[in-house]
Amino acid sequence: MMLDQLSRELEDLGRAAKVGLIGTILDRHLGSSVPDDRIVMRLLSKLGTSKRPIQFANLLTCLRDRNIEQNIYLASAAITSCRKCCDWSTALSILVEMGSAHVELDTITYNAAVSACEKGGKWDQALRL
Repeated sequence: MMLDQLSRELEDLGRAAKVGLIGTILDRHLGSSVPDDRIVMRLLSKLGTSKRPIQFANLLTCLRDRNIEQNIYLASAAITSCRKCCDWSTALSILVEMGSAHVELDTITYNAAVSACEKGGKWDQALRL
């Protein structure tokens, strides 16, 4: 499946997972098309599950650069993946970005952000949410 191959290539990048290289891989697999939300959510979930925070963060940057529509589903998938990576700072950044984009966040999204803070040992940040 295309998604499995794409996520494997992103995972294999290791520390070389720069935004430009990730963009090249996305272009090779997706061309100039805007990927379906379900593909993006599954890809974010796979990288979160494999605990690849560098690839994950740079993939988010590439998706923003491709003008992927920001919505509650992608926000929840991204923040849940941050929780899996124990990446509390990216989770909070996503919350701020989504708020700025006027995306109405729900309890599930906030719970995932609180959990990301908890896993990162940042209870003070979790309590501010």
